[in-house]
Amino acid sequence: MAKITCAISSITFTVDHFTSPGTSFHLANTDGYFHPVFAAPHTTLHKLYAVHTAGKLTPTDSYLLFLSFLHSSQCIHWKHPATLDPRTPQTRALIENNLSQLLSVLARTDIIVHPSFKQPKFVVNHNNSDLSQITNWIAAWDSNIEDFYTYRASQSEQEELQAVLNKLSLLILSGEEPKKYAHVIADWASLAGEFPAPCKEEYKRTIRSCFNETKMFNTPLALLKEIKEYCETNIAVGSIHFHALTTTLKTGIRNHVDYLGTSSLSLGYTLLPDIGDAATIEAVVKNEKALASVLITAPTSAPVATDYSSSLEFLRARLAYKVASRSAAPKPIQLTPAPTANNINLKDL
Repeated sequence: MAKITCAISSITFTVDHFTSPGTSFHLANTDGYFHPVFAAPHTTLHKLYAVHTAGKLTPTDSYLLFLSFLHSSQCIHWKHPATLDPRTPQTRALIENNLSQLLSVLARTDIIVHPSFKQPKFVVNHNNSDLSQITNWIAAWDSNIEDFYTYRASQSEQEELQAVLNKLSLLILSGEEPKKYAHVIADWASLAGEFPAPCKEEYKRTIRSCFNETKMFNTPLALLKEIKEYCETNIAVGSIHFHALTTTLKTGIRNHVDYLGTSSLSLGYTLLPDIGDAATIEAVVKNEKALASVLITAPTSAPVATDYSSSLEFLRARLAYKVASRSAAPKPIQLTPAPTANNINLKDL
């Protein structure tokens, strides 16, 4: 009969045969032989785990099962066998506190078949043969899995962004008008600016609708400004793609504000900067010319909704009527007071 001390578990077991007197022998753990359970397939180990969870395995069998799962990870190099006593409460607690977590991380590792994924490896030596670091090893494997999925997700997002970027570049360079590919601009802005999940779809839907006057009329101006400010803060400026986005958003704001086809100063709002440069003066002149055009075509009596094909057309007509009425109202006469002894200017004499 042969006695063998397992090179992994330090458990001594016997092997049949060589029962004749003087033929028995012993193989130490340094000879490198281990218990047959360490060669068992995963299906066998999981069947044994079911018996363990039912509380029907001896402490030594549970100890061997635990080490077998650890060894099956192929991430442990046994320079020294484990030195735990399976009969002590400390060893049993270590097994119960870590076995299910170990099985979980092994199952998640097996799912990943990407060739670049490698789990970190650990060496069991004399100093850590009590396996007190097992919790840290499992945590490291688990963290490595999370990092892999995070990296893959990030890589996937970058690939998606590049694909949309290429598509948008072709559309811009083709000379097409932005309103024909506003949906691509919205997709690019969402990826480049990483729109927050709670408002991602709303932001994209709004950008896609910027060239639609009716939809912009029903879109809150605060939302348009919010999207514009978010994009200016979170997307690098200066590219042709950002220029297309800016043009789209400005069109959306103009379509919301410009009920009459002009951003009339007479209505109390403007998209013009409040500065006195030549560009502003020129824009004001154009604005006033547009206002004059509105006054010419404005209805002479209060509009009736049923006379118009849409609520937007009716609103434009009603506002035009109000502006025309206000412009036609007589201005108060400014009377110059007659000279008196108190208001005579000596320079006028």
